Amino acid sequence: MKTSLLVGQSPLGMIPRVLDEIEGSRILDVGCGVGVYGFMLRHRWQDTPIGFRQVREYDRRDPRLDEPELISGCDLTVHNLRRTAHHRSYDELVLASADALPYPDDYVDTLLCIEVLEHLDKPAALRALREFERIARKRIVITVPRESLDPHTGHDERAFLRLETPDPDVQAWTFAETHRSAFTPAELRSLGFRCGRKVEPGPRAPLQLAMALWQTYGPPGGQLLAVKDLDKPERQSRGALPPPPATTEGFPDYRPAERRPAHTPAAEVG
Repeated sequence: MKTSLLVGQSPLGMIPRVLDEIEGSRILDVGCGVGVYGFMLRHRWQDTPIGFRQVREYDRRDPRLDEPELISGCDLTVHNLRRTAHHRSYDELVLASADALPYPDDYVDTLLCIEVLEHLDKPAALRALREFERIARKRIVITVPRESLDPHTGHDERAFLRLETPDPDVQAWTFAETHRSAFTPAELRSLGFRCGRKVEPGPRAPLQLAMALWQTYGPPGGQLLAVKDLDKPERQSRGALPPPPATTEGFPDYRPAERRPAHTPAAEVG
């Protein structure tokens, strides 16, 4: 399997496209990793549609929308949350699995899940998508690799995953990096997602359509952007996170016991 996906990194080239899909001022970043999107939302809010309108129409802006109301992040590993917390971009950080999230209904406007679903087996990934619809009020934005599994074997055949080493840190890392499921554009559309950029009416529409088609159906490799609009009614109250059943290194820990890593890499200890 050939892929342009960088080892252990979300594709930075996707950042402008993801920011352009943000709706509302409350955002949840599922699988936040080391916090790239929280940092960008905190410091490049003007690159989101709502932030750009605040700048463009400054004399008529709503001061309440000059910055995000809430940026929440969750991840499955302590190491990631520790690194993310260092930058203080998120209003809250919790340990949780994407398919068993603790957030109340309609908690945020936009839910991001960037390069995460492919690391879950298919039933868990589909459970996660149902959780996303429960928690988000306006929009779900996900990205997945376009070639997460080898089309012939149905497994993740990237060479670095076949490293044979007794080092438990490397074993834990390769386990976390392994892809376990895949989504096609047709499958995502059947789940109600729009694949690629939204095509706006106007003279630039043909160019936008061509770009969207190229990004979705062009040469193999790279990532696929998928967006689902929900547009639920506004709620008077968003609710609050329930008390966590446990705390790990100061982080609220909602992870089911079976999803907690069996091994804590040395990087998480010191």
